[in-house]
Amino acid sequence: MKNPFEFARELLRYHRGELSKEEAKGIEEVLSGVEGTKRLSEELKDPGCIEKEIRVIGKFDVERALSKVRSKRRVRRLSFVPWVAAASVILMVGASVLLLQDQKENTAGLPVADRIEPGKATVTLEMASGVKFRLDTLSAVVRNNRANVAFNNRDGVLRVQEQDSTVASQLIGEDYNTVHVPYGGTYSIELCDGTKVYLNSGTVFEFPSRFSGSRREVKLKGEAYFEVTRNESKPFVVNVDEIEVKVLGTSFNVKSYVDEPGVYTTLVEGSVAIVRDGQPERVILPGEQAYYNKGVGTLSVASVDVGEYTAWKDGLFYFKDITLEEILRIVSRWYDLNVFYVNQSAKSVVYSGKLPMYSSVEDVLRKFELSGEVRFELKNRTLTVFDK
Repeated sequence: MKNPFEFARELLRYHRGELSKEEAKGIEEVLSGVEGTKRLSEELKDPGCIEKEIRVIGKFDVERALSKVRSKRRVRRLSFVPWVAAASVILMVGASVLLLQDQKENTAGLPVADRIEPGKATVTLEMASGVKFRLDTLSAVVRNNRANVAFNNRDGVLRVQEQDSTVASQLIGEDYNTVHVPYGGTYSIELCDGTKVYLNSGTVFEFPSRFSGSRREVKLKGEAYFEVTRNESKPFVVNVDEIEVKVLGTSFNVKSYVDEPGVYTTLVEGSVAIVRDGQPERVILPGEQAYYNKGVGTLSVASVDVGEYTAWKDGLFYFKDITLEEILRIVSRWYDLNVFYVNQSAKSVVYSGKLPMYSSVEDVLRKFELSGEVRFELKNRTLTVFDK
């Protein structure tokens, strides 16, 4: 099920006739299968209903709401209404824009030149041979006859599939292919052994066409969530910075960006071992996170809320009592922004809550501005942060 914000935007485009046949079919399936959405769709076409909703929105006492927010403790909670209700709010606001024929209105209340949409970055595949493909436009099946596999790209997933099993692979050793996911995008890969890998923005992932050795080895820079197919005779190994994450079959998240001091390995189910040169393996259990400090070389393990570190895979930002500086580091990767602080004290404001990643950046920033602690100015891709 799509998140309500993404669905609402697609429904508006559906009524404008801007969707492809396949996209329109997907919307129609939701309208027929999810209770309440068909009624929302009908209301969207009713000018009288829209005008009524606009009047209700206009009566909302913003100052009173802000005073209540400011009276809360400094940790700011960002909450959301149920699915259909959230969609209805977005629909009515969007419909009001259509009704007023003001497509350029800044709905987030921020000074911006153009609204910045997420998830639009161009993801590329560089084959071991050096040939490059854009995955947003690649529709043909690409074959690697030496490894006897085919790369099938569709529906936002790159699948590496074994071909005729009677034909022997001519591959000696492992040549690595590379997927580049720039800031502002995500992508998914299904490796030749069935392992699923979800790549977050700002990630470089290297993998062989076929696992021919005694270990299934891949290389990661950035962040990825793994669902590893179990194979006790051939462990799966993620090479990241100075460590290895070794598993047999499990689900876990690994994060190691160049602008962060450590490698975070968060285990959802199964078990993994952290391997370092000259050190004994350290096994972590479900619900635990191993943190490797890249500068010092130390390793620590702690219990965490795994949802906080894996929500991105499901299209959510999940912030749990973390500073605005940490939050904007994450947000800037997703929207490809440069962040500049006018007041350094703004960095230390703490927030908690969940936000849909597929909102425009203006919608996301608006949630933080409502706390009354900070304000933003956004021009092109430069975000300036002020402490109120």
